[in-house]
Amino acid sequence: QLEIEGEPGYEDWVSSGVAGPVNLADIQDFMFQVDFTVPDDAEPGIYSFQACVEADGASLGVCQDVQIVVYDPSAGFVTGGGWIDSPAGAYVLDPDLSGKATFGFVAKYKKGQSTPEGNTEFQFHAAGLNFHLSSYDWLTIAGKAFAMFKGVGTVNGEMCGVDDPYKFMLWAGDDFGGTPPGPFYYTFRIKIWCGEDDDIYDNGMNQEIGGGSIVVHTK
Repeated sequence: QLEIEGEPGYEDWVSSGVAGPVNLADIQDFMFQVDFTVPDDAEPGIYSFQACVEADGASLGVCQDVQIVVYDPSAGFVTGGGWIDSPAGAYVLDPDLSGKATFGFVAKYKKGQSTPEGNTEFQFHAAGLNFHLSSYDWLTIAGKAFAMFKGVGTVNGEMCGVDDPYKFMLWAGDDFGGTPPGPFYYTFRIKIWCGEDDDIYDNGMNQEIGGGSIVVHTK
């Protein structure tokens, strides 16, 4: 019997089955139906783990990375605006470029909606890079001071390809890591890519901003 199993800690998240007996010696390609079930007590956030093909306890083939976003539309929303010192290597088309990059965003769920609304703008001036949001996919608030959201948009008013927008993901920290009496600081990361995995920009870390503020509004 072949089945898909999640790595330790995620066994209950993954279920799959195979109809009828399977002769392992005859297998070259095999199609699975895999179901993922998020536990009721899972906190909002992004969960990454591996799912592997198992047969009688032995792992077969290559494990696949799985990423599941858990969000609560009633958890709150996030706003921010300011700037960072974009590091060398962040702009993939010219890794030597560095300098000031500005950002502004708001992402929130309206009552009864399953996708967030708002706006995101990001400009890396030295590269002439201007990202503008078209629509969000999801927003998740993790804890009381960290938000992540994903969506699509344009770069300098253009799509990535015909009917193919640029994709982006943004991580925003409100006093991330700080507890009274401090330290207090805001963190920002944005990744923009084209197609499946062709990165255009990624400052690569939850970077402390140079100026401005980020506010994670929780309920």
